[in-house]
Amino acid sequence: MRRHPLILLAAGWLLMGPGLAGCEALQKKLTRKPKHPKAAPTPVIQFQDYSRAMTPLDRYRKHYLIFDYWNSKLLDALQSRPLNPKRYRRASSDALGELQTLHGLLTEELATRLAPLIEDRTELDARLQRGGVSDSQVPPLQRDLEAQTRRFQREFFWRKVQDQLKPQ
Repeated sequence: MRRHPLILLAAGWLLMGPGLAGCEALQKKLTRKPKHPKAAPTPVIQFQDYSRAMTPLDRYRKHYLIFDYWNSKLLDALQSRPLNPKRYRRASSDALGELQTLHGLLTEELATRLAPLIEDRTELDARLQRGGVSDSQVPPLQRDLEAQTRRFQREFFWRKVQDQLKPQ
C-alpha cells in the first residue's frame, strides 16, 4: 500500500507547523497561572483643605443653600402620604444643624436676631424626633415651618447679611 506523497507532505507540515511558528496559544495553555490575582496598587491620595480658602460670604452661602435643601426636604416629607418618620426626622435634624452653623457665622447683633428662630426650630425638631406625628397634626406643623422659612429667607438671605458676617 502506497501512500500518496501529497498526504504525507500535508501531515508532516501539520506536525511541524506549530513547532516552527512557536505556538503561543499552546504555550499559554500549558503555563501555570498564579492562584491569587495581583494586588491592585494603592492610589496616592492627597486631600486639599478648601475650607480655609473660602471667604466668610462663601461659607455662609454654602450653609444657607444646604439649609434650604434640608428645609425643602422636610416640607416634602411632611406633605407626602403615607408619612415617613425616618425621612422627616433626618431632614429636620439636618436643617436644624445647618441653622446652628449659620448662627455661628453671624456677628453678635444678627446672631441674637436668629436665636429665637433657632429655639422655635429646636422645639419643632423635638416634636418631630419624638415621632407619632399623625395626619391631623401635619397641617399646623407645615404652617409653622412655612412661616419660619419665610421669616428666615426674608431676614437672613445671604445678600442682606453679607456685611454682617464674622471675619475668618
